[in-house]
Amino acid sequence: MIKQNLNDQEIKETNSFSRIIGTILIILSGIFLYLDKIFAYYNITLDNNYGWNDTETFVWHFCQTISPILLMIGTYLRPYFYSFLIPLFCYVLQFFFVIDSSTSVDNSSTWLYVGGTSFLILLTIRFIKIQLGKIQQVKDLKIELMEELIRTDDIIINDHNK
Repeated sequence: MIKQNLNDQEIKETNSFSRIIGTILIILSGIFLYLDKIFAYYNITLDNNYGWNDTETFVWHFCQTISPILLMIGTYLRPYFYSFLIPLFCYVLQFFFVIDSSTSVDNSSTWLYVGGTSFLILLTIRFIKIQLGKIQQVKDLKIELMEELIRTDDIIINDHNK
């Protein structure tokens, strides 16, 4: 099937600069999820915790709020697809900690499980996107065939009326 862009269709172009910025924002959205651990590791404290018990809790809640916003902005800028692997990995790792709080990051099987789960989720998303693209191609082909049938009917009718 030949892709044709009609004059009234919007052609989506992504400049590489915005794509790189989007990719950086996506990566930061994943890294921000663990900023509280960095604060705790380096014993960084804030003078004002904005009502939270300690700096680590404040930073965790703050970053849990900022991370999805960065993810949305980065997605709008059309980042490289595989950059989503970093926040996905971080969210899956957090999910593993939620369902089993005894999970240790030092355990190599944790990294294997989280990496495998993240990769499977990414493959599932890619598969769904490909399938949706195929469905859209079928719809486009149906429309193209209907338009061709209408044109052919018009030609036949016009020739018959002459």
